[in-house]
Amino acid sequence: MSSASVTPASPQVSVVVPVHNGAAWLKPTLDALYAQSFADFEIVLVDDASTDALQAAVRACPDPRLRVVHLAHNVGVSAARNHGLALARGALIAFCDADDLSMPQRLQTQVDYLAAHPEIALCGSAFTCFDTEDRALVQHPSGSARIRKALMQGNCFGLSTVMLRAHALQGLRFDETLRVAEDYDLWTRLAASGAQLDNLQQSLLRYRWHSQQASRAHSERLDAATRKIRAVYCSHWLDDARLQAQLRADVVDPSTLARAAQALQRFCAHAAPDAPQLHDFRFLLAWIYERQGTHGVRAWLHWRALQRQLGLQLDRNYRLNTGLLAWLPSRWTARHLDTLVKLKR
Repeated sequence: MSSASVTPASPQVSVVVPVHNGAAWLKPTLDALYAQSFADFEIVLVDDASTDALQAAVRACPDPRLRVVHLAHNVGVSAARNHGLALARGALIAFCDADDLSMPQRLQTQVDYLAAHPEIALCGSAFTCFDTEDRALVQHPSGSARIRKALMQGNCFGLSTVMLRAHALQGLRFDETLRVAEDYDLWTRLAASGAQLDNLQQSLLRYRWHSQQASRAHSERLDAATRKIRAVYCSHWLDDARLQAQLRADVVDPSTLARAAQALQRFCAHAAPDAPQLHDFRFLLAWIYERQGTHGVRAWLHWRALQRQLGLQLDRNYRLNTGLLAWLPSRWTARHLDTLVKLKR
């Protein structure tokens, strides 16, 4: 790999931009960063072995704050971001995908917020979705306590809105085995480590909708990865290291479900008033039930008895989806499991 240009030795912010065959979108993204009202930053652009006209696009957007790294082989977005993190020199790290547009005040707003709130390790923001024009405003929960609980249900950060303290990532990186939901995985691990996270309700980014995005191109794989990450994160609340290890390794059997239920009963018996409630763990229990090696009427009856024992109330979607596993042919369910049991927020 090679570096293209030199920036001041210690910029306050490093903006990590991974890109693979993103020449069509890159210039507006870089122009939006160059136009920031906050100037003390570098852009670490990691070219993940692009085969399009990316290098020409980079040459068309010169700036002394831009550092370009060309990888010889395609390593995937998680590893590309980790390359960028290894080279970043700022005390603060911002992420921006190569097709998204930062608002002019984005970096300044987040730098000011983190300076005023030293207890916060990571700060995201609202964002505006657009294609040919602005389409929707997305606002995620704010406040560290609310976010810790919201992460039990799914990702509540737009990756390209995130700025965090570099020291908060000590020992943590994106999981390079993941090609989707790698950001959600990292945020849950940060939250589980005790880091405080927050979201600003001001829109600081325009998020581009297009057909090449991973969330559109690999929706079923994204859904499956998200449900496992969510289950592992939920298990962190239960203080059961063996259960956590089983879920990380995806080693699940009927005894895992019983173990999770026992850990959950202990947690709920001693939980503080602002802690997650039984209903918040429905994703964890349903995911474990789904991942059991065998399904049938007996497993389903055990699942129903467990719900009654815990007093867990599932909505119609959950009851229908998990019940179908007991009655449909096993070969069919093995093939279509991720689509069949698609747990909704």
